[in-house]
Amino acid sequence: MVKKLQQLNLPEVYPAVLADFNLNTCGDPDCGNFGVAPDFTIPVFKGKNAAQRQQAAAASIPALTTGLGSYTMSSDDHHPRISEVFEYDGDPVGWDDGRSMECGHQRGNGVCDISFTILSNEHFLEEYYRLLFAGGSLMGPVCGACGARYLANPDEFIFNGTHGKLAAGGNRRRAKPSGFRIIHRPCKGKRGARISVSLDHQAQKQLRDNVRILRCIVNGDSITTMRRVLADPDTGKQIGVSRLYSRIFWLEKTLLAFEQAKLREWKQKEDASERFSHTRIAHDDVTISVNWESRLDRRLTPLQFSVSADIRSGYVFRIDANFDPNVDPVEFIEEHYLDDAGQPTNLRQTYTQKSGISFTVPKMHFQRPSGRLDEAMLFASAEGRWRVFSERVNNAYEKRVDAGIALPPEVQDKLNEAEDKRFQLDQIRQGYFGFHDTDRDFRGSFNGSVVKPTYTKAAHLACLRDMLPKGKITLVGEQEATMVRVVPHVFRGMIDDDMFEWFVISFDKEVSAPKSKERMARFREALEGYKEKVRAVLGEEISDRYLLEQFCAERMSTAFTEARNGVKIPYSIANFQSRQFPQIWIRSPAEYFGETRKIVGFPLLRKKYRDPLKKLAFDQEISDPDLRAALARRALRATVQPVSTFMASLRHRTSPTKRAGGKGSRNGPAYINGAVFNPAVLMAFLNIYRAHYNWFEPRQYKGPGASAGSEAPVEEGMSAIRVPGSDETIEVPKRATTSPVMLTPAMRLGADSVKANGRTRKAPDPRRVLYRPWLYHGTPLWKKFETR
Repeated sequence: MVKKLQQLNLPEVYPAVLADFNLNTCGDPDCGNFGVAPDFTIPVFKGKNAAQRQQAAAASIPALTTGLGSYTMSSDDHHPRISEVFEYDGDPVGWDDGRSMECGHQRGNGVCDISFTILSNEHFLEEYYRLLFAGGSLMGPVCGACGARYLANPDEFIFNGTHGKLAAGGNRRRAKPSGFRIIHRPCKGKRGARISVSLDHQAQKQLRDNVRILRCIVNGDSITTMRRVLADPDTGKQIGVSRLYSRIFWLEKTLLAFEQAKLREWKQKEDASERFSHTRIAHDDVTISVNWESRLDRRLTPLQFSVSADIRSGYVFRIDANFDPNVDPVEFIEEHYLDDAGQPTNLRQTYTQKSGISFTVPKMHFQRPSGRLDEAMLFASAEGRWRVFSERVNNAYEKRVDAGIALPPEVQDKLNEAEDKRFQLDQIRQGYFGFHDTDRDFRGSFNGSVVKPTYTKAAHLACLRDMLPKGKITLVGEQEATMVRVVPHVFRGMIDDDMFEWFVISFDKEVSAPKSKERMARFREALEGYKEKVRAVLGEEISDRYLLEQFCAERMSTAFTEARNGVKIPYSIANFQSRQFPQIWIRSPAEYFGETRKIVGFPLLRKKYRDPLKKLAFDQEISDPDLRAALARRALRATVQPVSTFMASLRHRTSPTKRAGGKGSRNGPAYINGAVFNPAVLMAFLNIYRAHYNWFEPRQYKGPGASAGSEAPVEEGMSAIRVPGSDETIEVPKRATTSPVMLTPAMRLGADSVKANGRTRKAPDPRRVLYRPWLYHGTPLWKKFETR
């Protein structure tokens, strides 16, 4: 019989709150507890005459009546655990790894009752900084005495001479300092306050190799192909893989710093213009699998990437993976779960009852230092490291052991230590925390650890929010459970200001191309007929856009599904069926740009539309003409096409992002030759391709919410056609009426501004971008490096 642990109270387990952010409050924007943390000063009345005593106290404590700051806590039974080692050896206990909260704010004759799982704000902040600084690449110089970042407060640093010298070289390069010394003024005289700053790879002789690597990455070449391209033309000697990886990471860092500098300028320009800004963002998740490390170990590691792009311009702002390459599983566990003597520690949380009696229970996921990560995979990966170490050593000494020669004592000691470590990790992993077994135990994994998608999603959206100019944001995505948990909290300030909307769409992704074209043709035909009919009555001056919106408003209908017995059920998944969201989803009659049979939900709208929509049942038709018109306008612009277009281009042109694993049961998963198995390299590939896609590659862009100007009119005139077999030509009238406008997404966004000379706009030359100190843009170091 497995016994249960002691009951815990919400004040005992409630996580720490950040200054301006809290994931653990009610997520309903129409609830009084939206963004309000629990108030633990509210008295709780129990026992005889509790209701009467509470009513009497309500006169002096209004929160007892309104429920402001009132929450209750219950166990989260999604992750049951059993502990049976250490203090529970021979007396196992069962416990739930997590807690849920329910909002107790008064709503009508009842309470709000919105439920959500408890998360750690500190884990969110850690993930936010990982994404914000690109895993440390964009951190910049840091004071060794106090940890102050130069890029955050450059005015606190002073120059202290130069460091090193670059010799004069070809291309008329004169001798110049290789770096500069800076001192953090408040820490002057302290150890670590003086820092030497230089640029990576600035002494390279063959600078064109970096551009060649960039071209290879964005055109689908594998690591093997890159090594052949960069081989010495005389000897054929190829560059080492680690050296090539170093160049790839440098390219990623440089391009991310370049983009950061340009987007910061764009944001400042937009904010200073005082124009109303309305940014529409398409958001979606993409899963990319990383190859197994050997053909004998056919296991793929799926990574989830969050992608956000501007709907008007197609600019892809971010692509973030739920993977932290800076986490070494063995070092992380030894640092956080083992003390100086190598004994398990930091496993328990201590609580004290009102009687003064203290007791300990296993830490829950939001209390553990590893709670941000996929812990089952983290512990299995650490154990796998020790297992692989033992196997490699034993294989190296296999012949000597077979010949009867004993292992050297120091080697045997290390093997014994590895066996002890594996036993210790297994006790913590399965015996104490009860994590499920995983087949990754037997894999020699790469460095890093998978992050829980909820924290990556919240951090991704927070970074995106901070990149955009002041104004309104409309977020369009698909049905994702993690979005329900984090979106209301990440954009809480904008929701309170009525400057944020969130739409969720679905459409027929399995339809064939001919069928999709047929649907779109029928829609255009019906729309043209509607235009002719209306203009015959109201006149020709009515715009096409207005008629399109009216056409959709008149023909849209409420979406729902039916069970086998004919009972109507909501269209949305269970996570969106909470009372915090409107339950009506609509079927849009608009079928264009490849998104047919579109259904749109409106989890967050402006309050003037959200309030009446929440009052309607999920299967009720909308009768208010103003509300129908507002929803029709929004449904027309709701699309994830920019993300879909980007990912289709990415998979087509970069071999590491092709879909690993086939659906054939006969052959099993498919190994992709030339693809990387290191997630850090894959993430670098994606960021490099995204930067090139945004800034260096002009293309035409069309879509439901795209800005005007994708086509330019062609003047009427004549063109020449050559007569076969001769040099004679004849003139014929031009057939083309428009020509495509080729611009980069950065140009359409406005981040790559138009030059004053009025010349034809061209994408920037990578050779003029890669060798500038973009990380220090806007600081005194920028000028120093530019003019040295």
